[in-house]
Amino acid sequence: MKVILLSDVRGIGKRNDVKSVSDGYARNFLLPQKLARIANEQSLGELSAIQKNDKATEERLERLAKLLSERELQFNLKVDKKGVVFGSVNKEDILKGLRDTGLITKDRVEIKISKPLKELGVHEAEAHLPKGIMAKLKIKIEAE
Repeated sequence: MKVILLSDVRGIGKRNDVKSVSDGYARNFLLPQKLARIANEQSLGELSAIQKNDKATEERLERLAKLLSERELQFNLKVDKKGVVFGSVNKEDILKGLRDTGLITKDRVEIKISKPLKELGVHEAEAHLPKGIMAKLKIKIEAE
């Protein structure tokens, strides 16, 4: 029996794959657990539309990653007379900065930095976008 997987199934395939499985496996496990649905003309047509939409979304995310890699976020922190920085830039500050630029509105973005940035200069961070797409961010911290 041909089925369309609704989620990743270990040993069978990934979400939206069309797979041939035994009738018993499909009827007794995949279908009742809502892990798959029967592949017929209608469901295959819906799958085609979903895949087109997914491809468009992925292309949009790739363009966004390129834009993020080309931009430099700037933060101003207070510094005393000796050059000691007061405060730091953390993940939330970087996300807020990205939202303020207008590049990111509703996309789920996870920022990866090893620790809050407390030194003046240019630093790097990673922005993990949906669908496994990653962008390198340049973060510039200057004295206020």
